[in-house]
Amino acid sequence: MPKPGDKAKVKVNVKERVVDESCDLSLSELSEIPVREIASFKRVTVLDLSSNRLLNLGKNFSILTRLVRLDLSKNQITFLPEDFGQLEQLRHLDLYNNCLEHLPISFGQLRRLRYLDLKGNPLAPAWQKIVGCCSTQKDCQQAAKNTVSICANYKPEFIERERLAAQETAQKMAGAGDSNVSSAQANGGKKSTKPNNKKAKAKKLAAGGDNELTIKPVNAGGSAGSSGTGNGSGSKSNQKNNQKKKNSNGGSWLNLLSRAALSSLVTFLVLFVINLLIIYMIMFKNPDIADKLVEYIPHQYRDWILTKTEIFRLRVTDWISEFRTPPEEH
Repeated sequence: MPKPGDKAKVKVNVKERVVDESCDLSLSELSEIPVREIASFKRVTVLDLSSNRLLNLGKNFSILTRLVRLDLSKNQITFLPEDFGQLEQLRHLDLYNNCLEHLPISFGQLRRLRYLDLKGNPLAPAWQKIVGCCSTQKDCQQAAKNTVSICANYKPEFIERERLAAQETAQKMAGAGDSNVSSAQANGGKKSTKPNNKKAKAKKLAAGGDNELTIKPVNAGGSAGSSGTGNGSGSKSNQKNNQKKKNSNGGSWLNLLSRAALSSLVTFLVLFVINLLIIYMIMFKNPDIADKLVEYIPHQYRDWILTKTEIFRLRVTDWISEFRTPPEEH
């Protein structure tokens, strides 16, 4: 006989909810996800499970590897499965208004994730710093980027060790009441303070380990502090070197342009002087050569060129005569 507080499982005809590539199971009062029925429709890439009574996703949810868009908002989901990262095609994930405190480290496999909404979840402080406020679409896009990159940089063995340590400390704290009472009665209350101190320290270390796990990525080699400082100084020196190279390249281009302009000006002046000397020698010293050159000029241009050259010759002779005559005679 079912208990009066239990709620009957709601069954939904998935086939009626599938339209093209989307399956809408929202507002269906579901407490369990019909994973096998959804997986039978291979064309489904959009799944809407919002506004239901889900507490978890079940064991086989990760077989829905074709999902591109997933809406789990407005449920009571307390945790996501550890193999959630197998949904590698996922690009849009809405977890608004749930009961999540942590996220699985397999989020690092969601390389295509571009949108992540975690508003209304009681996230741990470390995860809250990583995810952010998610108040706008841009914030949700940044949250997806930060979460995937942070989770992808952690070592699996380090994560497993921290998780096991947290579980052990929780179990020890749960059974600490009876052992403390018995040890206090046997030892007169003097030696019972030592285990309590050790357990308190272990709890603090576990809490600190969880915070550090989600904020500081584990580096593969060497210590984190030395590598961080080395990378910081190296990046600053690289920036200075790049600026110097840019400045030197700009100065070299200016020098090349100025040298090219100066050389072209000098060559122009030299050629101009040589042309003047040639014209002077031909016109005044060797008129026979000038007559022979005139014969090669076309008839339609010959008269014009001869008149212009004659005018030029007369002006030059006048200028030379004026230059040679002394000022008194002039």
